Amino acid sequence: MIRIGIIGSDNSHADAFSSLINIPNEKTGAFEYPDCKVTMIYGTEEARTKEVAEIGKIETIVSDPSEMIGNVDAVMIVFRHGGLHAQYAKPFLKAGIPVWLDKPFTISNEEAKELIELSKETGTILTGGSTCKFCYDILMLKNDVENNYYIGKMQTATMNFPGTWENEYGGLYFYGAHLVEMACAAFGYDMKSVWATKHNGDVIAVVKYENYHVTLNFIDGSVHNVCQVIGDQGTIERRLNITLAYRHGLDEYIKTLKSGVIPVSHDKLYATVELLNAIVDSVNTGKEVELKGL
Repeated sequence: MIRIGIIGSDNSHADAFSSLINIPNEKTGAFEYPDCKVTMIYGTEEARTKEVAEIGKIETIVSDPSEMIGNVDAVMIVFRHGGLHAQYAKPFLKAGIPVWLDKPFTISNEEAKELIELSKETGTILTGGSTCKFCYDILMLKNDVENNYYIGKMQTATMNFPGTWENEYGGLYFYGAHLVEMACAAFGYDMKSVWATKHNGDVIAVVKYENYHVTLNFIDGSVHNVCQVIGDQGTIERRLNITLAYRHGLDEYIKTLKSGVIPVSHDKLYATVELLNAIVDSVNTGKEVELKGL
Protein backbone atom coordinates (compact mmCIF):
# COMPACT_ATOMS: atom_id res chain seq x y z
CA MET A 1 0.00 0.00 0.00
CA ILE A 2 1.32 3.42 -0.99
CA ARG A 3 0.61 5.82 1.88
CA ILE A 4 0.15 9.42 0.72
CA GLY A 5 0.15 12.56 2.83
CA ILE A 6 -1.55 15.78 1.74
CA ILE A 7 -0.07 19.10 2.80
CA GLY A 8 -2.35 22.09 2.49
CA SER A 9 -6.10 21.98 3.02
CA ASP A 10 -7.22 25.38 1.74
CA ASN A 11 -7.42 24.19 -1.86
CA SER A 12 -10.31 22.19 -3.34
CA HIS A 13 -7.60 19.99 -4.84
CA ALA A 14 -7.11 18.48 -1.38
CA ASP A 15 -10.74 17.29 -1.43
CA ALA A 16 -10.46 16.05 -5.00
CA PHE A 17 -7.27 14.03 -4.68
CA SER A 18 -8.15 12.44 -1.34
CA SER A 19 -11.67 11.54 -2.50
CA LEU A 20 -10.43 9.98 -5.75
CA ILE A 21 -8.07 7.77 -3.81
CA ASN A 22 -9.97 6.98 -0.59
CA ILE A 23 -13.58 6.77 -1.72
CA PRO A 24 -14.80 3.97 -4.02
CA ASN A 25 -16.42 4.77 -7.35
CA GLU A 26 -20.12 5.30 -6.68
CA LYS A 27 -21.10 3.39 -9.84
CA THR A 28 -18.77 0.38 -9.62
CA GLY A 29 -18.07 0.26 -5.88
CA ALA A 30 -14.38 -0.26 -6.68
CA PHE A 31 -11.46 1.91 -5.63
CA GLU A 32 -9.76 3.73 -8.52
CA TYR A 33 -6.35 3.26 -6.86
CA PRO A 34 -6.73 0.16 -4.68
CA ASP A 35 -3.05 0.05 -3.76
CA CYS A 36 -2.96 3.66 -2.55
CA LYS A 37 -4.43 5.53 0.41
CA VAL A 38 -4.29 9.10 1.68
CA THR A 39 -3.50 8.49 5.33
CA MET A 40 -2.46 11.90 6.68
CA ILE A 41 -3.20 15.57 6.13
CA TYR A 42 -1.76 18.85 7.36
CA GLY A 43 -3.33 22.27 6.97
CA THR A 44 -2.93 25.72 8.46
CA GLU A 45 -6.68 26.20 8.97
CA GLU A 46 -8.01 23.80 11.60
CA ALA A 47 -11.68 23.82 10.61
CA ARG A 48 -10.96 23.48 6.91
CA THR A 49 -8.46 20.67 7.52
CA LYS A 50 -11.05 18.74 9.53
CA GLU A 51 -13.55 19.26 6.71
CA VAL A 52 -11.18 17.85 4.09
CA ALA A 53 -10.30 14.91 6.33
CA GLU A 54 -13.99 14.09 6.69
CA ILE A 55 -14.75 14.50 2.98
CA GLY A 56 -11.74 12.46 1.87
CA LYS A 57 -11.90 9.86 4.68
CA ILE A 58 -8.38 10.74 5.86
CA GLU A 59 -7.64 9.03 9.16
CA THR A 60 -4.96 11.27 10.66
CA ILE A 61 -4.59 15.04 10.96
CA VAL A 62 -1.08 16.11 11.96
CA SER A 63 -0.13 19.34 13.69
CA ASP A 64 3.18 19.53 11.85
CA PRO A 65 4.17 18.12 8.44
CA SER A 66 7.31 16.60 9.97
CA GLU A 67 5.05 14.03 11.65
CA MET A 68 4.50 12.51 8.23
CA ILE A 69 8.17 11.66 7.73
CA GLY A 70 8.54 7.93 8.28
CA ASN A 71 4.77 7.45 8.16
CA VAL A 72 4.00 8.15 4.50
CA ASP A 73 5.51 6.96 1.24
CA ALA A 74 4.79 10.14 -0.75
CA VAL A 75 3.27 13.59 -0.34
CA MET A 76 1.16 15.98 -2.38
CA ILE A 77 1.63 19.67 -1.54
CA VAL A 78 -1.46 21.54 -2.65
CA PHE A 79 -1.53 25.00 -1.02
CA ARG A 80 -3.31 27.62 -3.11
CA HIS A 81 -0.38 30.02 -2.80
CA GLY A 82 2.61 28.73 -4.73
CA GLY A 83 4.91 30.82 -2.55
CA LEU A 84 4.43 28.19 0.20
CA HIS A 85 5.40 25.17 -1.86
CA ALA A 86 9.19 25.19 -1.66
CA GLN A 87 9.43 25.49 2.12
CA TYR A 88 7.17 22.49 2.64
CA ALA A 89 8.79 20.40 -0.09
CA LYS A 90 12.41 20.64 1.08
CA PRO A 91 12.18 18.46 4.23
CA PHE A 92 10.52 15.65 2.29
CA LEU A 93 13.00 15.76 -0.57
CA LYS A 94 15.83 15.63 1.97
CA ALA A 95 14.14 12.66 3.64
CA GLY A 96 13.83 10.80 0.32
CA ILE A 97 10.03 11.03 0.21
CA PRO A 98 8.57 11.69 -3.29
CA VAL A 99 6.89 15.07 -3.72
CA TRP A 100 4.07 16.25 -5.95
CA LEU A 101 3.93 20.06 -6.03
CA ASP A 102 0.55 21.32 -7.17
CA LYS A 103 0.19 24.32 -9.45
CA PRO A 104 1.89 26.68 -9.47
CA PHE A 105 4.98 24.49 -9.10
CA THR A 106 6.66 27.52 -7.53
CA ILE A 107 6.31 31.25 -8.12
CA SER A 108 10.06 31.78 -8.04
CA ASN A 109 12.63 30.72 -10.64
CA GLU A 110 15.28 30.38 -7.95
CA GLU A 111 13.08 28.21 -5.73
CA ALA A 112 12.29 25.96 -8.69
CA LYS A 113 16.00 25.59 -9.43
CA GLU A 114 16.75 24.88 -5.78
CA LEU A 115 14.10 22.15 -5.53
CA ILE A 116 15.20 20.54 -8.78
CA GLU A 117 18.82 20.51 -7.64
CA LEU A 118 17.79 19.01 -4.29
CA SER A 119 15.80 16.33 -6.12
CA LYS A 120 18.87 15.45 -8.17
CA GLU A 121 21.19 15.44 -5.15
CA THR A 122 18.96 13.16 -3.09
CA GLY A 123 17.59 11.07 -5.95
CA THR A 124 14.08 11.85 -4.71
CA ILE A 125 11.10 12.10 -7.06
CA LEU A 126 9.88 15.66 -7.65
CA THR A 127 7.02 16.30 -10.04
CA GLY A 128 3.66 18.05 -10.32
CA GLY A 129 2.29 21.30 -11.71
CA SER A 130 -1.07 21.72 -13.39
CA THR A 131 -2.99 18.49 -13.99
CA CYS A 132 -4.70 20.18 -16.96
CA LYS A 133 -1.67 19.52 -19.16
CA PHE A 134 -2.50 15.80 -19.08
CA CYS A 135 -6.04 16.21 -20.44
CA TYR A 136 -6.99 14.51 -23.71
CA ASP A 137 -7.64 17.76 -25.57
CA ILE A 138 -4.11 18.98 -24.86
CA LEU A 139 -2.62 15.66 -25.97
CA MET A 140 -4.65 15.81 -29.20
CA LEU A 141 -3.51 19.37 -29.89
CA LYS A 142 0.08 18.30 -29.34
CA ASN A 143 -0.38 15.40 -31.74
CA ASP A 144 -1.95 17.62 -34.42
CA VAL A 145 0.87 20.16 -34.19
CA GLU A 146 3.74 17.68 -34.09
CA ASN A 147 2.41 15.62 -36.98
CA ASN A 148 1.02 18.49 -39.08
CA TYR A 149 -2.47 16.98 -39.00
CA TYR A 150 -5.18 19.16 -40.58
CA ILE A 151 -3.15 22.39 -40.38
CA GLY A 152 0.09 21.67 -42.20
CA LYS A 153 2.93 23.77 -40.83
CA MET A 154 1.84 25.67 -37.71
CA GLN A 155 1.95 29.46 -37.92
CA THR A 156 0.13 30.70 -34.82
CA ALA A 157 -2.33 29.72 -32.10
CA THR A 158 -4.52 31.30 -29.43
CA MET A 159 -5.65 29.76 -26.16
CA ASN A 160 -7.75 31.16 -23.30
CA PHE A 161 -8.30 30.12 -19.70
CA PRO A 162 -9.27 31.78 -16.40
CA GLY A 163 -6.67 33.97 -14.74
CA THR A 164 -6.71 37.06 -12.53
CA TRP A 165 -3.97 39.60 -12.04
CA GLU A 166 -4.99 40.36 -8.46
CA ASN A 167 -6.00 37.83 -5.80
CA GLU A 168 -4.83 36.75 -2.35
CA TYR A 169 -3.01 33.69 -3.69
CA GLY A 170 -0.20 35.34 -5.62
CA GLY A 171 -2.04 37.00 -8.48
CA LEU A 172 -1.56 35.58 -11.97
CA TYR A 173 0.47 32.67 -10.59
CA PHE A 174 -2.60 31.16 -8.91
CA TYR A 175 -4.62 30.24 -11.99
CA GLY A 176 -2.27 31.37 -14.72
CA ALA A 177 -0.14 28.27 -14.25
CA HIS A 178 -2.89 26.17 -15.86
CA LEU A 179 -2.84 28.09 -19.13
CA VAL A 180 0.95 28.29 -19.27
CA GLU A 181 1.38 24.55 -18.70
CA MET A 182 -1.33 23.56 -21.17
CA ALA A 183 0.22 25.77 -23.84
CA CYS A 184 3.70 24.39 -23.25
CA ALA A 185 2.43 20.80 -23.31
CA ALA A 186 0.67 21.42 -26.63
CA PHE A 187 3.17 23.63 -28.43
CA GLY A 188 6.52 22.90 -26.83
CA TYR A 189 8.78 24.09 -24.05
CA ASP A 190 11.39 25.77 -26.24
CA MET A 191 9.98 29.31 -26.04
CA LYS A 192 12.30 32.15 -27.05
CA SER A 193 10.62 35.20 -25.52
CA VAL A 194 7.32 36.65 -24.37
CA TRP A 195 5.63 40.04 -24.46
CA ALA A 196 2.60 40.64 -22.26
CA THR A 197 0.22 43.41 -21.29
CA LYS A 198 -2.82 43.94 -19.10
CA HIS A 199 -6.10 45.29 -20.50
CA ASN A 200 -9.44 45.66 -18.70
CA GLY A 201 -8.11 43.45 -15.93
CA ASP A 202 -7.16 40.59 -18.25
CA VAL A 203 -3.65 39.61 -19.34
CA ILE A 204 -2.61 38.96 -22.93
CA ALA A 205 0.74 37.28 -23.59
CA VAL A 206 2.38 36.60 -26.95
CA VAL A 207 4.82 33.72 -26.62
CA LYS A 208 7.40 33.51 -29.41
CA TYR A 209 8.85 30.23 -30.65
CA GLU A 210 11.40 29.78 -33.42
CA ASN A 211 8.83 29.27 -36.20
CA TYR A 212 5.49 30.39 -34.73
CA HIS A 213 3.90 32.32 -31.89
CA VAL A 214 1.12 31.56 -29.41
CA THR A 215 -1.21 34.12 -27.83
CA LEU A 216 -2.37 33.33 -24.30
CA ASN A 217 -5.48 35.09 -22.98
CA PHE A 218 -5.82 35.00 -19.18
CA ILE A 219 -9.47 36.02 -18.73
CA ASP A 220 -11.15 36.58 -15.39
CA GLY A 221 -14.16 34.29 -15.18
CA SER A 222 -13.52 32.61 -18.53
CA VAL A 223 -16.03 29.78 -19.03
CA HIS A 224 -15.67 28.63 -22.65
CA ASN A 225 -12.00 27.75 -22.96
CA VAL A 226 -10.87 27.16 -26.53
CA CYS A 227 -7.69 26.75 -28.53
CA GLN A 228 -7.41 27.70 -32.19
CA VAL A 229 -4.37 26.67 -34.23
CA ILE A 230 -3.66 28.14 -37.66
CA GLY A 231 -1.29 26.54 -40.16
CA ASP A 232 -0.40 27.04 -43.80
CA GLN A 233 -2.92 24.36 -44.86
CA GLY A 234 -5.78 24.75 -42.42
CA THR A 235 -7.18 25.71 -39.04
CA ILE A 236 -8.39 23.65 -36.09
CA GLU A 237 -10.40 24.67 -33.05
CA ARG A 238 -10.72 22.60 -29.92
CA ARG A 239 -12.78 23.16 -26.78
CA LEU A 240 -10.64 22.48 -23.72
CA ASN A 241 -12.39 19.94 -21.49
CA ILE A 242 -10.58 19.61 -18.15
CA THR A 243 -13.23 17.68 -16.22
CA LEU A 244 -10.94 14.65 -15.82
CA ALA A 245 -7.84 16.67 -14.92
CA TYR A 246 -7.58 15.47 -11.32
CA ARG A 247 -7.80 11.85 -12.39
CA HIS A 248 -5.24 12.30 -15.17
CA GLY A 249 -2.84 14.01 -12.78
CA LEU A 250 -3.23 11.30 -10.15
CA ASP A 251 -2.71 8.62 -12.78
CA GLU A 252 0.61 10.21 -13.70
CA TYR A 253 1.78 10.65 -10.10
CA ILE A 254 0.94 7.11 -9.06
CA LYS A 255 2.63 5.72 -12.19
CA THR A 256 5.66 7.78 -11.24
CA LEU A 257 5.68 6.41 -7.69
CA LYS A 258 5.69 2.89 -9.09
CA SER A 259 8.13 3.39 -11.97
CA GLY A 260 10.37 6.17 -10.71
CA VAL A 261 9.96 7.97 -14.07
CA ILE A 262 8.52 11.50 -13.90
CA PRO A 263 5.95 12.41 -16.60
CA VAL A 264 7.46 15.83 -17.36
CA SER A 265 11.20 16.45 -17.14
CA HIS A 266 12.57 18.97 -14.68
CA ASP A 267 13.80 21.29 -17.40
CA LYS A 268 10.27 21.42 -18.81
CA LEU A 269 8.72 22.04 -15.40
CA TYR A 270 11.21 24.85 -14.89
CA ALA A 271 10.38 26.29 -18.32
CA THR A 272 6.76 26.80 -17.26
CA VAL A 273 7.81 28.56 -14.06
CA GLU A 274 10.18 30.80 -16.01
CA LEU A 275 7.52 31.60 -18.63
CA LEU A 276 4.93 32.61 -16.03
CA ASN A 277 7.47 34.83 -14.27
CA ALA A 278 8.47 36.35 -17.60
CA ILE A 279 4.82 37.16 -18.36
CA VAL A 280 4.50 38.96 -15.03
CA ASP A 281 7.80 40.80 -15.63
CA SER A 282 6.69 41.84 -19.11
CA VAL A 283 3.38 43.24 -17.83
CA ASN A 284 5.21 45.17 -15.13
CA THR A 285 7.95 46.54 -17.38
CA GLY A 286 6.21 46.79 -20.74
CA LYS A 287 9.18 45.01 -22.32
CA GLU A 288 9.65 41.74 -24.17
CA VAL A 289 11.40 39.20 -21.93
CA GLU A 290 13.81 36.56 -23.19
CA LEU A 291 13.62 32.99 -21.90
CA LYS A 292 16.83 31.16 -21.07
CA GLY A 293 15.75 27.77 -19.70
CA LEU A 294 17.25 25.78 -16.87
